[in-house]
Amino acid sequence: MTLKNIKNITTFSIVALLSLVSFNSSNVFAEEDKGYNMIGDITPVLTFTFRDGVETYEFPVFEMNENFADNNGVSFSVEGVVTKSPLLHEVMDEAYKYRFSNDAFDYQLKYFDVNADFIKNDKSVISLVYNTCRVDNYQIETLDSDDYESYFKEVGFAIVDKIDFVCSGVNSNNIFSIPSESLTDFGESGFIFANEMRTSVTFLYDDGVEKIEFPVFNLVSAYEETPNTPEFSVEGVLDYYPLLYRAIDNSRVISGIGSTSNLDFDALVEFTNGKDVLRGLEFRDCIVNDAKISTQTDKEEGFTGKSGFVIVNQFGFTCAGISPVNPHYDELGGNNWKSHYISNEYLEPIQNTDKGLDIFTTFTFADGIETVEFSMFKQSEVLTATEYTFGSTQSKSTGKIPSEFTRKAAYPTLELRGIVGDYPLLYNYVDNDNLKTQNVGGTQYRTLVDVDVDIVSNGEMIRGFNYVNCRVTNYDIDIEANKEESYVKNKFSLENLFDLECQGYHPNNPIYDTMFSVPQADTESTNDLRNTDRWAPEFTMQK
Repeated sequence: MTLKNIKNITTFSIVALLSLVSFNSSNVFAEEDKGYNMIGDITPVLTFTFRDGVETYEFPVFEMNENFADNNGVSFSVEGVVTKSPLLHEVMDEAYKYRFSNDAFDYQLKYFDVNADFIKNDKSVISLVYNTCRVDNYQIETLDSDDYESYFKEVGFAIVDKIDFVCSGVNSNNIFSIPSESLTDFGESGFIFANEMRTSVTFLYDDGVEKIEFPVFNLVSAYEETPNTPEFSVEGVLDYYPLLYRAIDNSRVISGIGSTSNLDFDALVEFTNGKDVLRGLEFRDCIVNDAKISTQTDKEEGFTGKSGFVIVNQFGFTCAGISPVNPHYDELGGNNWKSHYISNEYLEPIQNTDKGLDIFTTFTFADGIETVEFSMFKQSEVLTATEYTFGSTQSKSTGKIPSEFTRKAAYPTLELRGIVGDYPLLYNYVDNDNLKTQNVGGTQYRTLVDVDVDIVSNGEMIRGFNYVNCRVTNYDIDIEANKEESYVKNKFSLENLFDLECQGYHPNNPIYDTMFSVPQADTESTNDLRNTDRWAPEFTMQK
């Protein structure tokens, strides 16, 4: 899907939608379209089929609570402004009235079916059918900004129903038609990315290929020091990808059946600036391990018009292996046995640091030297270090209660972050050192590098650090989207993140050193005079 503009939802015919639903009751109620700002023009429209009638409503917030690919539990949640919905409100009221009863059919409106259609241009992009549902919980809440702003009209409040549903099952009404073309390219997402660095994923199936540009990408695991399974996740405005959804449906069907094989595929992830592929990752033998439909929103802002809503697909993948792609390293001659020493320099195009400060990081590798300007540099607390332990009492989130203690720092650490750029020597280092030595504990058999960090103001170095014998403890590629705001404001940033631990550390304070340096006269020393005892033989010293 190509998103060219951010539009408001156009009014669509509820009557036409209801004509597709078959029911016997004459009690029908439909909510009018609210005209929310839905990014990508995707709107969740839910049709409830009760024993006493049918109600159809637009809920701007829809949450699929379980992993759709796992087929383990069926529940979902919705959120929308309180409106005329007599049957649904009656269901909620009776759920409270009979909350202590365990009888299967103890009141008329206990069970119902729900059709969830995600509508774009009056057509259903994806359709889900939830069977034998009941209200699990509900509340009414006034959403606000958590400060004074909501009391002013331009921000305001939103009074919403929050409803949780539990169902016995869910089915997909989507038809997985195989595309006639061997390659289906869904084109650019239409979003703006910092430095034009964007992410595309090419899924290679046995019977076809789909290339999709996702605004959000996260390398979940791959480069950690401990052995792990390569995983990655993506997120984008909800759309229908036939081959990918077929793989999801296959994961649901075989979930919990050990004798049935999953549908695996390869995935090529490319990070490009529109001209060149600066970085790539080849994942092999992947399966879908997570699939959800979710709404990105922020409190009252979508309801009041300050912001908007975006219905997104969230996919997670587990793969059997990973092979990095580093095309510019070969161009520098890094894989040429005749090349003894190579060098590279990368300057960050974005210059918006307070006071105009720049941070230049120089890596000294065995095969060359590379200087990179990262946007963000974080040094650890060099005097102390905080470590976390876990108590014996379990918590709901982590299963353990964390506690912390402070000790003297053993090794200095640093974190480097910035938009994915052209620094092939650093890529080559993490590809060879981290991926190939994950079974090696500590620094044994690890290639250690020296790292020099210079903080520069208007061309003058004002602070510096020399890190000795460093190694990368983790490498990640990630897009940190700010809920719905990144979609609404049409701005994303694809970041590299490097964590390093070093064995030595030396700070530099050049301005202080200059303050106490005493200038010396440029005069000739007697030691520099020619020794006459070493004149030629025909010349001698007279007593």
